[in-house]
Amino acid sequence: MCPKVVKWCGLIVAAIVAAGFSTTTAQRAEIDVVRQRQQDMKAMAAAAKNIDAMFKGTLPYDAKAFKAATETIRAHSGEKLSVLFEGSVTAEGSKASAGIEAERPKFDKLAADLGTYAAALSVAADRNPDVLALDMRMQGSDAKMGGPLAKRNPDVPDPKTMPAEHAFHLMLQICTSCHAKFRVLAE
Repeated sequence: MCPKVVKWCGLIVAAIVAAGFSTTTAQRAEIDVVRQRQQDMKAMAAAAKNIDAMFKGTLPYDAKAFKAATETIRAHSGEKLSVLFEGSVTAEGSKASAGIEAERPKFDKLAADLGTYAAALSVAADRNPDVLALDMRMQGSDAKMGGPLAKRNPDVPDPKTMPAEHAFHLMLQICTSCHAKFRVLAE
């Protein structure tokens, strides 16, 4: 065989291998991002379950554990959450919908609001180091404030000033709203 043909064949094979490697590397990066999203979501879900159990009384109130759970949610929300869903969000193994790309501002707002409510819960833990106090509990009128997608009344209090239980329920509504809008349902 002609040395030039061998050289060209070698270059072509090298290019094909390199292209395959870079695709594999890109796929690995996507898989890593999807895994990170899933780990973060699982951490937030576990933290929310602990907070819920304390509000329900099935787990004794522990301000340090309550705060740690809220800080877990806060650490995985906001900008960190938004960054994990940048670019093309649909990837193998992901349940994220392309709607995130189409409605980026709405997704980013939900991610930021999640962090805001988690921060409010963290402040509540600091204010109540010994017991889950009555002022942390929702009162009858608190339910009339609406959810995270409701039209905002200018009289609605800052999340840090509302009862922690109400802030927690609003935070859960953000999770539910985000999943309903931006998560592909299993078939």
